[in-house]
Formats: sequence, C-alpha cells, structure tokens
Amino acid sequence: MVSGREGGRSGGIVGLLITLAVFGGIVNKTDRALDTDRWNFGWNDHDNWDHDDGDNDDEDDDNDQDDQNNEDEDDNEDHDSVKPVNGNYKYEMEDFIQKANFNLEGGAGSFTLKGNTDKLFEANTHTNLVGFTSNTSVNKVDNTATVNLKMGEGNVSIKNGEIKNEAKIQLNERPIWKIDLGIGAGKGDFDFSNYKVESLKVSTGVADMDIRLGDKLAYSSVKIESGVASVTIEIPSSMGCEMRIDGALNAKTLEGLDKVSSNLYRSAGFDKAEKKIVIDFEGGLTSVNIKRY
Repeated sequence: MVSGREGGRSGGIVGLLITLAVFGGIVNKTDRALDTDRWNFGWNDHDNWDHDDGDNDDEDDDNDQDDQNNEDEDDNEDHDSVKPVNGNYKYEMEDFIQKANFNLEGGAGSFTLKGNTDKLFEANTHTNLVGFTSNTSVNKVDNTATVNLKMGEGNVSIKNGEIKNEAKIQLNERPIWKIDLGIGAGKGDFDFSNYKVESLKVSTGVADMDIRLGDKLAYSSVKIESGVASVTIEIPSSMGCEMRIDGALNAKTLEGLDKVSSNLYRSAGFDKAEKKIVIDFEGGLTSVNIKRY
C-alpha cells in the first residue's frame, strides 16, 4: 500500500486553495455581466462534444428534446437580484437502447450523480447563475443514445454575495454507459456503483471530487484530469485496479495499491483478476485518495 506521509498536510493546503480558487473563479466569471437583469439561455452548436458513439446523420433519430420542463422565473427589475431558476430535464428510456453516452459541461457549482430512474436520464437543477440546456439523440441502428447537459451561456447576477448552482442527476441502470464530466470549479459527488460504466472521463479545474466506482462490467477505464483539486476514488474490493499518476505535486494515499514502477501502481493479483479498473490520473496540485470498499 502506498501512503504519502505528506498527504494530510498537502490535502489541507489543497482544500484551502480550492476554496479560494472557487470563490475567485466565480467572482471573475460574474464580474463581466452584472449590469443587466436579462438572462440569455442558449446552445452553442459549434461545441465539440466528441461523443464517439457512431451516430450516422442519415440513421440518427434526433429527438432534440431541448430544455424539457425548464421552469424559468420571471426577470426581476432589480439588477442586483435574480430569482433562482429551477429546471427539470428527463428523457424516456426506450427498449432498444443498449449503450448510452452522457456528457456534462458544468461551470462552477455542486453536481451530484447517483441513484436510478426509469427514464433514460433525469436531472433537477437549481441556480441563480445562467441556467442549463439539454438535448438527447438516439440511433436505432446502433441501439445507442446520447444525452447532453450543459450550463447555458448568459449573464450572471449575484445577490448579497451568494451564488447557487447545483444539478442532481440520475441515469438508467440498464444501458452500458460512456460518461464525460467537465466541471470548472466546485463540488462533485458521483456514485457509479449501480451503473455499467465502460468508460469515465472527468475533467476539472478547481474542485472537490468524490467518485464511487462499481463492478457491473468486467473492465472499466477511468481518465481524470484535474488542476487544483482533492479527488477521492472508491473502488470495489472485487475489482483489480491499475493506476497511472502523472503530476509532480500530487499528495497520494492509495489504499490497496503497490508501487510497480515510477507513477504506476497496482493491486495484488491484478493480472489474474476477473474484473479490472484501469485509472489514468493527471493532476497539478492535487490530493488523490484511493479507498477500497
């Protein structure tokens, strides 16, 4: 087992830097647009989502169910005050869907993904930032679906120095999922233990991340890219684990992993394990903790 003696001290420093950087990042982001009370929600069609789901434009059934049941509050004439915007997004689960992609592009805030829904995807959001947009598409030829949830573009208002931005997300347990999570700053609580996750990518700048993985598939790949962050990853004891770490300033506590070579760690008996998780971790000033359950 690898355990960095400096882990506790460095982890505390990282936590302090996250707090300062989140606050600073939010202020810097919002200072540019405090003079208007108009919201601007929109989808940027030029974004590169990199789905890699094999969709064909001629075969793709685009549901494009944008912004379902998104309940936007009225604008407030007081420029220093904007009422919270509540949103609800959901897409029906269809029997032919065997594999699915979920892509989250969030800014600063709190993001939770856990639990099961009989829908393909369901999310509830509460924000006084700029709201969210969402769409989905399905491909009946490949038996796939892709769901996108993105923080919208627009003006930001602050009241009494308070900013609230949170999304609570649930996925259906039946499909095999490829998940791509992009979070600028804040808090992420992701429990994938009941999902069939084939691949998981997490990109974050400044954040406190808790990730719980499951053992529903024989092989899962995980890629994490972080800046100033504290990342905790929980791995089932039934899974063999291999982890590569790139980053000179990482504080490490790697429960159940032994050092094989420079930046490479493995659980005992990894080569013969029936189920495996392979983690590729790249971080800057990061505290990373591996826990077994």
